[in-house]
Amino acid sequence: MTTSVQFIDGLDEEISGISLRKTKDSETKIVVLLFERLQAIERLRAYRKQITNLWLRDEEGQIKVTPTGVKFFYAENEDLSKVECYFEVYSEDVFERVMRFLNRYADENGFQFQSA
Repeated sequence: MTTSVQFIDGLDEEISGISLRKTKDSETKIVVLLFERLQAIERLRAYRKQITNLWLRDEEGQIKVTPTGVKFFYAENEDLSKVECYFEVYSEDVFERVMRFLNRYADENGFQFQSA
């Protein structure tokens, strides 16, 4: 089974970048997924204000997360240039599961780790 990322069931999105962060005052981890375009928005223009779930699917099953925030960035011509979707992970077990997914996704899509 291949990995997939979906805001809408059955509509795969392509991640263009992944960033991992940790809050300064706690052990909460923040996963930031970058997208250059979103199929969900291209198919459903009104979807921008309704991004409430994100599914990460792989051979282990699916992880359903609720984004903490979604930021839309626009080019000068008002075309969507990128989207940042981030969610917080409080449990070490869940973080390890998300990392297994992200590693599989990275392997399938040629991502490489870069230290900040």
